Amino acid sequence: MKMHRHRFEAKFHKRLESAYRRRILPPTATLKKFGLKKGMNVADIGAGSGYFLIPAARVAGKDAKVYAVDASKEMLAVLKGKRPPSNVELVHTKDGYSFRIDSNTVDYVVASAILHENEPVKFLKEIRRIMKAGATLLIIEWRKESLRYGPPTEERLSPEEVKSFLAKSKLKATKAAVLNSRYYAVVAKKV
Repeated sequence: MKMHRHRFEAKFHKRLESAYRRRILPPTATLKKFGLKKGMNVADIGAGSGYFLIPAARVAGKDAKVYAVDASKEMLAVLKGKRPPSNVELVHTKDGYSFRIDSNTVDYVVASAILHENEPVKFLKEIRRIMKAGATLLIIEWRKESLRYGPPTEERLSPEEVKSFLAKSKLKATKAAVLNSRYYAVVAKKV
């Protein structure tokens, strides 16, 4: 399989916050729908401008640890400028595959529109490393259709491809759902 290396550019970060995106993919409601609860330690992999991270930090509460992981220093600077809640720790990953987070410490991971940008199995194995047993991973990806927005269709992953990568990474897919005209979700557990 072709490895996907196209990365979202930080200079376009305002697109992540559009009113349309908030309408079709409301961050707080989406996180809660897929199991985020108060007290959970969270990692947002590819946190970008904080679209899911800031709502996750609020839902998890001030006593939970919330990690904003991104390979882009520029994106982390944008996020820092938003003054995220005090329970958020910014984590720069130079290579996108090694997170400075202790093993077996995270209850909930969100990886939104990021899996297709990476070597999926290598990326998922690092996510698995930081997850506690029984932890939840929420993957949100672009539907594999020709749309005006998002990455080229050939770089997108189908839900079936995502499930295959999860299995190769020793993560168990438990649910898949179409979210809207642009995105779908796959939920997995560390077993």
